[in-house]
Amino acid sequence: MLNKCFAATIVAILLAAPAVAQDRLVGLVQPIKAAKPFRIGVAVVHLQDDFYKGIVYGIEDEAKRVGAEVVQVSVAGAYGNVREQFAQLEALKALKVDVVAFSAASFNGYDNALKSLKDAGIKVAAVGIPVGSKSIDFGILQDDKEIGKTLAAEICKNGKPGKVLTVPGAAGAEWARLRYVGFMDEAKKCQGLQAIEGAFGGAINLQHGMTQTSDLLLRHPDAKYVYTPQVSLGMGAAQAIRQQRKDVKVVSSSMVKEAIPMVKDGRFLGIVSEPGIIMGRLTVQLAARQLAGQPTPELKAADASSPYPYFNVPPVLITPANVEKHPFGIYEIPPENWKLPTVR
Repeated sequence: MLNKCFAATIVAILLAAPAVAQDRLVGLVQPIKAAKPFRIGVAVVHLQDDFYKGIVYGIEDEAKRVGAEVVQVSVAGAYGNVREQFAQLEALKALKVDVVAFSAASFNGYDNALKSLKDAGIKVAAVGIPVGSKSIDFGILQDDKEIGKTLAAEICKNGKPGKVLTVPGAAGAEWARLRYVGFMDEAKKCQGLQAIEGAFGGAINLQHGMTQTSDLLLRHPDAKYVYTPQVSLGMGAAQAIRQQRKDVKVVSSSMVKEAIPMVKDGRFLGIVSEPGIIMGRLTVQLAARQLAGQPTPELKAADASSPYPYFNVPPVLITPANVEKHPFGIYEIPPENWKLPTVR
C-alpha cells in the first residue's frame, strides 16, 4: 500500500515536467520484462478521444517493450453499450488471452461476464474508469472525486468568486458522478463561490456541452465559470461562451490536442490531465508482475472506494501557466504516425 511519503514523491515527480520528459512511466514503477510472453485483449468504451486512444497506445507500446502481444482491441461504441461489451469479453475469452484490459461502458452489470473470464484463468484489469465488480484483479484508475476537487480549488485560487455553472455529464457514468460530488464538495469551501446544480444526462460530446451551457448562460448571465467533467463537454461549453461573447472560464478534465490552444488563450482556466498513455503502460507492467507471481506493492488494497486492489494516478492540472512545458506525448496524446492495432 502506498504510504503518504511515497504518494507525495509521486506527485512531485509528476509536477516536475522537465525531469520526467524521458521517463515513460514517470517514476511510478520500475520497468520489468515479462518472465514469459503473454497475450493481451483490450476492451474500451470508444476511440473518439485521446484518452482511450492513449490507453490503447500505452498498452500496445508497453507490451512490445515487456514481451507481450496485443491480440485484439474491442470497442463498445459508447457509454451504456453493455451488451456489446458482453459479446466482446466472450470473444476475448475464446481467443485465450492471458490478460484483459477493460474500460467498462457502465459501472454495474458485469459480474457474470468478468467471473467467466476469471474462471478461465484470465487476469482482468480495470483501466481508466472504475467498474463495480470484485472479479477484477487490479485497477489502474484515477481518484475521480479528487479530480473534481482539484478543479474547484483552481477556480477558488483564481480569486474571482461568483457563479459557476455545472454540466455534470452522462447519467449512469460513475466517474462523472464522483467528479461532480468532489467538485461540489470543494466548491462549498470557497467563500463567495456559488455552484449551480446541474442535471445529469445527455451524450459526452461537444454538442451537448454547447447546448447545455448556452441554456445555462441564458438563465444565469452573471456566471463566471463553467464546470464539466470531461473535455468534449468543456470545449462545447467554451464554444457556447464565445458565441454569447461572455467572459467566462471553463474547467474540465481529460486533455486532448484540440484543447491545447484553448488553454493557451485562457478559455480554459484548467484541465486535469488524464494520462491514458501512462495508464496503459502501468496496466501492462503490473499484469506482467502478477502473471510472474511478483509482488505489486504499488497497489492499494480493496477498500470502500474500490472492490479490488487499485492504483490511482495522481491528478496533474494543465493551466495557461504550464501548458507550454507539459509533456503531452508522455501523458495523453499518441504519436501522429501511430496506427491502431486490430479493432473490432
